[in-house]
Amino acid sequence: MLNGRPFAVGDHLKIVFYERVDVEEDKWGRASSASAMRGILQRPELSGEYIVQEDGTISLPLLGPIQVNDRSTQQVQDDLAQTFHRLLGRKGLINILAVERSPIYVLGPVKNPGSFKYTPGMTVLHAVALAGGLDLGATEPWQKIEAVRETQKRSGAIDAMLKLFARAAVLKAERDGTEPKIPAQLLKLVGATEAASLVQEQSDRREATAIARKDRERAILSELEVARQDVVGYGHMESLDELVKLRQKRVDAMRALVDRDVLSQTMLDQVQSELSDAEQRQRDALNQYATAKRRLASLQSEALRIRADIRNDLETEIETNENQIAANESELKISEGVLDTLPVAQAQFAKDPNKATYQIVRQSAAGPVSLKSVGMTLLRPGDLVNIIVDGSEPEEQASSPVPTSSPGERSPAACTVSQMETGCVVAEQGIRSK
Repeated sequence: MLNGRPFAVGDHLKIVFYERVDVEEDKWGRASSASAMRGILQRPELSGEYIVQEDGTISLPLLGPIQVNDRSTQQVQDDLAQTFHRLLGRKGLINILAVERSPIYVLGPVKNPGSFKYTPGMTVLHAVALAGGLDLGATEPWQKIEAVRETQKRSGAIDAMLKLFARAAVLKAERDGTEPKIPAQLLKLVGATEAASLVQEQSDRREATAIARKDRERAILSELEVARQDVVGYGHMESLDELVKLRQKRVDAMRALVDRDVLSQTMLDQVQSELSDAEQRQRDALNQYATAKRRLASLQSEALRIRADIRNDLETEIETNENQIAANESELKISEGVLDTLPVAQAQFAKDPNKATYQIVRQSAAGPVSLKSVGMTLLRPGDLVNIIVDGSEPEEQASSPVPTSSPGERSPAACTVSQMETGCVVAEQGIRSK
């Protein structure tokens, strides 16, 4: 075996063919040492570099395809020698050298992601070290500046959203005439104590405006009450009506006496003057009653308008507040998206080994297989090491390496690293153990 492992797909092999030829003997029947060296000839038309193909074979001139995948060096040499002798009728010597194994690949929050030369005994941590390590704090200046800017924007958006959530609760309470209720979003973000403090702070800020609106409402309500009382007061004209009737009867009676020359005209004029005075007082009362009713109707209309204006103002403020919340949520998502793409922002996770997990994507007979691993897991040539921080992996990376399976079959991705090392083989029918 080369490097302690059988040959695998993607290996670059250098194979040198030699052919044994007849040698001359001296007069004592012994082969001459000089001619013995000439008894081995290289076959350059067969020698060369070959790559193990996807089907596990190498194709040689004259000899054709030879299966080498998962076979040792000695097995392949014996097979080549037998094929050489069978097809060419001569004995051959074959020397196999491994030019190089397939590289391993490192993807994720490392300083230098890419491909690296495979060496025997390489582990996941070796691959991470070759890629520059997980701590990406020393990155390009523009990334640091951008990370600081986006972090500040994110922090500002969160602070603004907390105040906006609290303000929304206060505004809705003003509109509905109830006590402010702490929003669920605010409770989730900061907890009950801090949420109550934020709502109280917004209530204090709104206190002056709320008092002014309440005073305005109280003023119009007070005027409405006075107008109602005026209407009620001016509406009680029974005494005046009775007085006019009595004085009208007195005038009629006095006029009859004057006609009979019992009383003088002067007495009748005095009684008629008293009647006219009562009638004037009655007309004045009617006018005052009508004026009071008109004032009451006007004040009622004004009160409705004031209430509608206050409600509309509150609805407008609530809508503006909701729009500001939506704008800050959008800005927060944008900032978080930018931070997720900046390696310097991912460094805080990479500095904590407990927040970094490793995934190996390995070729198998059924296609790529996704394997969970740890830092000391041994790698194979051609493996891809995907580093995931904070448990968040891009969806396309999580799904693309895993081939689909038909109903009733087990997915190739079900193999763990230990199963793969001990013989878990992926076949087209599913997973079986050697």
